[in-house]
Amino acid sequence: MVNRLNPQRTAFIAGMIILGTCGAGGQTPPLRDQSVAQKPLAPLGASSSAERKGLFTIDVVVTDAAGNQVSDLAPRDFTLLDNGQPARIRTLHNSLAAASEPAPELIFVLDTVNLSPQQLTRTETAIVHLLRRNNGRLEATCFLYRLTRDGLFSSSKLTRDGNMLAKEVEQHKSPRTVWRSGRNSEPGSLGSWEGRSQRNPLSLRALGSIAIDQREIAGRKVAVWIGPGWPVLGSGDSDFDEITELSTRLREARITLDSVTVWPNPEAPAFDYHSYLEPPSSQKDMHPAKMALQVIATHTGGLVLDSSGDLDRDIERCVEEERSFYTLTFNPPHTYRMDEFHDLRVQVARPAPTVRAPTGYYNEPVYFDNPRPGIEKVTVAQLEELVHSQTDLLRKLANLELTERLSTPRLDALLSVIHSERERQALTADADLSLALAPPADEIVNRPPPPVEEQRAIFRRTFDYLHNAIPKLPDFYALRNTARFEEPPERDNEIWKMPHQDQTLHFATSEHATVLYRNGNEVVEKKQKLGKRRVAGARARDLETWGTFGPILAYVLTAAATSPSTLSWKRWERGKYGDLAVFSYSIPSPNIRHEVTFCCLPEGDGTTLYQNKTDAYGEFALNPDTGANMRIVINADLDEERDPDVPLIRSQVMVEYGPEELGGKTYICPQRSVEISRGRSERELHEWGMVFSLYSYFETMINDVTFGGYHKFGSEARILPGFEETEGTKPPAPPKKAH
Repeated sequence: MVNRLNPQRTAFIAGMIILGTCGAGGQTPPLRDQSVAQKPLAPLGASSSAERKGLFTIDVVVTDAAGNQVSDLAPRDFTLLDNGQPARIRTLHNSLAAASEPAPELIFVLDTVNLSPQQLTRTETAIVHLLRRNNGRLEATCFLYRLTRDGLFSSSKLTRDGNMLAKEVEQHKSPRTVWRSGRNSEPGSLGSWEGRSQRNPLSLRALGSIAIDQREIAGRKVAVWIGPGWPVLGSGDSDFDEITELSTRLREARITLDSVTVWPNPEAPAFDYHSYLEPPSSQKDMHPAKMALQVIATHTGGLVLDSSGDLDRDIERCVEEERSFYTLTFNPPHTYRMDEFHDLRVQVARPAPTVRAPTGYYNEPVYFDNPRPGIEKVTVAQLEELVHSQTDLLRKLANLELTERLSTPRLDALLSVIHSERERQALTADADLSLALAPPADEIVNRPPPPVEEQRAIFRRTFDYLHNAIPKLPDFYALRNTARFEEPPERDNEIWKMPHQDQTLHFATSEHATVLYRNGNEVVEKKQKLGKRRVAGARARDLETWGTFGPILAYVLTAAATSPSTLSWKRWERGKYGDLAVFSYSIPSPNIRHEVTFCCLPEGDGTTLYQNKTDAYGEFALNPDTGANMRIVINADLDEERDPDVPLIRSQVMVEYGPEELGGKTYICPQRSVEISRGRSERELHEWGMVFSLYSYFETMINDVTFGGYHKFGSEARILPGFEETEGTKPPAPPKKAH
């Protein structure tokens, strides 16, 4: 495994997508990645409000005393113990009744490395017999892997066509190369029974590669590995990191490994795998036998069959157990220790059942967000005192968190007394993170709430303003300046399992752009990137801010005014241009036309968007006299404890408006916006010769945007009465034509 990861492959985009028109009220996406906008969407990770999935998914098989599968259990019949303590089962589905669960997959591993040629022939005959029954029409999707001295090879795709797969087995051909071992012999060579010294690492590499190869395919997989397994006694040292990674990858891929051994291995001493079932918790507990095929199969909840002598019957038993199972999800507890082993036990309220499920997992700190250590929480007044003191300012600004909102006028006042650009950037990032907080007490106007009738009158003026003023906005252009703040790239010694060592926000890049507003549509052109910038990588994404000129308030008011949304008075507040009437709102997801968008899921080439609906809440500040919207805040209702499978835990948008002159008239236009997202970073790993991406620690990204330089399109002409031509104003006479 390579822990030195490429920081350029770590990026995300998150924001609120709000669909709608001017008449209906809508906002275009404040954050959007144009390069992936047309890509197909991956399955949504979040559950419905009635059913919230857990972060981990395991599959459970229950049989009675006679060995028959028990398929009529209810969720209340299950108890999950994590390190001996009851753990909450978030969701539980019966495979025979859950239509939303993907169909299970059956995987056969043809092991030419650890089987003799005669054993391999018998294995292939048994598999072909299974594939060709029922005229080759398989009940479940199936996949084949062939492990040889030359590498790992597989079928080209999942299929229910048993005849096609049987032909691959009979011809000793696998159309797809997973990896090659570097040998020059042809794939499918049967001369691999010699050279047993390298069978252990080659076999473990194949198993890890299969887990990685299958991790992007949804649903449960039953992998049937036929043979005695690989040599473990006297095979040398074993790496604790390898067993934790293998355990994690098999769990992520939802692979249940079945070991079928019908021939004793005369080359190896008697091996009692039961003596090595205790999972290691550190390197000192490691032993090569703890990575034996039978041990790993037991830990995944799989079958270990080694005594029937009837290979066809043993394979059929593996197939039967693929059909009926229970899938449950749960959350691991928070931990600050890396590779912390947790024992899992699933109990069923039935007499004398046999329950097979994964027996444990390795917990990692990165599975949940971790707060920054050593952060000092301060009020706006304390921040102002700190800035004016100018003592060790940069370090203090990088390690504080505001408990109140720092308004734009107060931010501007503080920026005017700071001369260091890095200190100005740190202060701006601190202010941005406070955008959704309540203002300080000295910015709250001490006056009673307006009567309900007056509140309704304010809303009427707001709707009148939106329907009458906004559609009459002229065509214009404005200058948009964006400052991006990000956490620094990970260090060389960081691995995916631990929180980011440096979570301080730093200026990353800036952009100057011209925004054109024509016929109610916003177009961004003439971009110019300035300042620092990460080198573009295969998975790097740009943040594109747009849509702030749309009628956001109309969308919020329309959605908030529709039951069961809530819309309520909050406070009077001092604004830059006078007192503001502030209202709060809460919108459930059924009323929402917007989606939380996050780029990107780690599957494939890293261009697949995550999209899902979520509840929203926030506030808007109105000019009570004109109804003009002066500020709006939109928060996605995200909670990692409630929805740990959602890769985003913070998504906020704030837009402030103010008067701008266009063509001699004053309009309320955007002056500043802030977008904040905090989500899982994406990391690239190299394991067992495979390259893949996965989610790692959470990181924050901010876009701080200011607008200015408003200018109306078009030219103006005036007709002056009583105008007389003089010699100086007459146009020149046309030239005479030559004859």
